[in-house]
Amino acid sequence: MENYDVCVIGAGYGGATVAALLARAGLKVALVEKTARAGGKTQTTERKGYKFEMFGAVGIPAHNSRFHELVDTLGIADQAPFIVPEGNAASVRYKSPEGEWRTMYAPLVPTGDPREMEELKRVYGVDDDDLAALGELYEAVLSLDEQQLEALDDVGMLEWMGQFSLPAALQSQICMNLNTLFVVSVSRLAASEAILTMRDQVMGGAGRYHIGGYGRVAECCADYVTEHGGLYLTKQRVRRIIVEQGRAVGVETDAGDIRARAVISNAGIQPTVLALTGREHFDADYIARIESLEPSWSIAGFRYVLDKRIFDAALIPIFSDQSWLDDERFAAMEEGVWPDVPLIAIDVPSEFDPGLSDIPGHQLANCQMFCSADPGSPMGEEAIRRGEAVIDELWPELKNHILRKEPYGAKQISSMSRDSVLPGCGGEAVGLAQVVGQVGKSKPAARTPLPGLYIVGCDAGGRGAGTHQAVDSGFNVAAMVEADLGVG
Repeated sequence: MENYDVCVIGAGYGGATVAALLARAGLKVALVEKTARAGGKTQTTERKGYKFEMFGAVGIPAHNSRFHELVDTLGIADQAPFIVPEGNAASVRYKSPEGEWRTMYAPLVPTGDPREMEELKRVYGVDDDDLAALGELYEAVLSLDEQQLEALDDVGMLEWMGQFSLPAALQSQICMNLNTLFVVSVSRLAASEAILTMRDQVMGGAGRYHIGGYGRVAECCADYVTEHGGLYLTKQRVRRIIVEQGRAVGVETDAGDIRARAVISNAGIQPTVLALTGREHFDADYIARIESLEPSWSIAGFRYVLDKRIFDAALIPIFSDQSWLDDERFAAMEEGVWPDVPLIAIDVPSEFDPGLSDIPGHQLANCQMFCSADPGSPMGEEAIRRGEAVIDELWPELKNHILRKEPYGAKQISSMSRDSVLPGCGGEAVGLAQVVGQVGKSKPAARTPLPGLYIVGCDAGGRGAGTHQAVDSGFNVAAMVEADLGVG
């Protein structure tokens, strides 16, 4: 049994980031991952000549992100180059109230070209007054200061948007985007989190990807740990967190115990507290709080390998005015009442990096819809059925070019990422829902009440959408642990 300064559970983007940063600070780090690769839900796998993400993964913002800060801090930027496709790399498919499918091509990074405004008018059927209202919304998004943002922790985004009186189509476009980024109801999505990410999107664009696959940066972080004297174990499940004399002192794995002065978990706050550590090590109020936390929704969909280029862009959202989801609409879907077009997000990794396929011209795509985080829910299967019908309508030639098609849902996400320890949880696409009551001052603290135990990733310590939040958490928790261990 070897002793370490820090043991990190899970090499998702939160865990990989904090492990590498602490290794850079001179600490001896052990990083333990239960799957074969780093990257968590966004890890890149390789099979039969193709590299692809198990689930959809594209970064927001595209430029000037915490990912850029991470690779620069670690000196690994040349090992994981970033890429953002140029030109009109987004292809919106919008079904109008009249039932007409309209297509809009747009760049992933806004250019300010007047033609972009004309396209909005054509596709969404809006006029100059409607665009002026949209401009007022974005002016507010860009002008709010930190104190004003903090005050919006307790305000739902749909409520905040109401003051701008947007037409239905423009509201649908924004709500669709927020559903896709946060995988939660726009009625309870905290306005502070939504506005922060919309600001990032305006200033830095969307669609950051990494040459070699989206999980590449996490892989480089894991390698950084070993290159700096640490340990990186894959295919090793942590069975429990060892607690002695009221302090977390290590972890038990199938390969043996790992002792450490601090344990940082990227396995999800609920599995960490309720299963890996045990309720007996926390007071009743804390346990009640952990049990009450709400997960984000899950995604269900399919990965395609195609023998030719079928999808015409890197990112393709598909929606109508009925597609975006608030509490009422999602509850209706759970009861079997679905919109005319389920909200569909397609990302096409081979449009970012053609080298993901050994065969030139072959295309990799990930099509995803939204469903319950419950690994046992049948909602994912219904989402796939309905989503597939829409995709077949838009791309009727697709079925003739499928080399491989792999469905997935909450059950597969849970098996790869966080264990299901409470009813309705486990398959969450992001982590804890960034809804009112779970962000800002109400977000769980990264430093748990058990000395020596910390949470990292999308459940604590960070802000932003998806993996950007996880990396932000990694930076913040690394600084916290360095201070607690007296580093520097």
